[in-house]
Amino acid sequence: MPTWYHRASWALLKALYSGSSLKEVRAAGARLLPEPPFLLLADHSNALDAYAIGSFSKIPIRYMANIEGVHPAKAFLSGLVGVYGRRKGASDIAALRRTISLARSGEAIGIFPEGDRSWDGASTPIRPGAGRLAKRLAKDFGLSLVLARQKGNYLAHPRWAVSSRRGRWDIEFLVFDPNELARMSEGLVETVVSTAITKNEIKDAQAEGRRFSGDGLAEGIGRLLWRCPVCGKADAISGRDDKISCGRCGARWKLDANCRVTPLNAPLSLHAAEIGDLKDWHDWQVATLPELAANGNGRGLASEGVILSRRTKGGLHRIGRGRLFWPGRSQRGTPAGELVFEAPEARVAFEAASVRGFVDNFNSFSEFDHLGERWRVEFGGGNAAKWSYAFSSLAGVGPSDHAPHGDGAAA
Repeated sequence: MPTWYHRASWALLKALYSGSSLKEVRAAGARLLPEPPFLLLADHSNALDAYAIGSFSKIPIRYMANIEGVHPAKAFLSGLVGVYGRRKGASDIAALRRTISLARSGEAIGIFPEGDRSWDGASTPIRPGAGRLAKRLAKDFGLSLVLARQKGNYLAHPRWAVSSRRGRWDIEFLVFDPNELARMSEGLVETVVSTAITKNEIKDAQAEGRRFSGDGLAEGIGRLLWRCPVCGKADAISGRDDKISCGRCGARWKLDANCRVTPLNAPLSLHAAEIGDLKDWHDWQVATLPELAANGNGRGLASEGVILSRRTKGGLHRIGRGRLFWPGRSQRGTPAGELVFEAPEARVAFEAASVRGFVDNFNSFSEFDHLGERWRVEFGGGNAAKWSYAFSSLAGVGPSDHAPHGDGAAA
């Protein structure tokens, strides 16, 4: 069971967040929460999801979390409240064993089966095995399954945003006891979990009339958006106050707290006319990734000022600062499907089909595996989401088995 310092730290954080960031959170079905042990699964769109959900639990929930790259003070605090780590963007047997050990000890366990926070408020497919894990823990250790269905958590503070918004955040708890789980197949459990936590929050909020407000609404938008729908140029989008602008063509939009965009001086174009909110914009730019990647000489899919490092037993070995790009099919001398880093000090080429687990950590750096080595790229405030989605979207150019991951309190 949770130790005294887990309980004390959890109580302190619940009091801290409940009085500020989580004051708009409401729950339905909280009285149905069972006594531990239980397994809690939820969608993940807000850095405070774990605390919002946990604020309705009488005992600390031991969340599986990515704490790689977290500030040391935050990592220490995570340990105090009972968080246990997993490696992001890769299978982690040690984390699974820890989960089973906690279940055996009678703990309440929390996992976000999508893997990490959503960039655009829409759910990503849950990682395979959620149904199998729920049934195993129910059969072997008597754990109930608790599903937390959330609305408003993304809009309360979008992952890319600098500041929070004001609006209602609802959580609905659904509980399945071990006997119910025993009568369900793994596939059915997985379907139930997916159905409960899948959402498209920007669109859902519009349909439901859910309203948010705030200040500095466009600050940080360059973390999400990388292509202008008017001129088509990449890496020219920035935000200030509630205005989004393109540094190339000068087109400007107003952004509201529900992530809807209104053209201010943007000339009509086929693409811009179809964009009514950030979800539309993001879907459009992801759909254009193959076009950018096919652009010869790396003029389309590229990032400047990138720092590349390789992980070694002794720590990080810096390769240099330069340009990361996808050369495209038309560049002579470079095989299609290579990711290339060029700097004055070195040139490194990665076979795209061998890149695995490309993940973004807290909007500060990204890492990936390539042929048994772990690499880190730092974008210096530039757009890292572009590359995460590139590896999941470029069918026929790169691997198609990469989910677009990001940072988050738990994964």
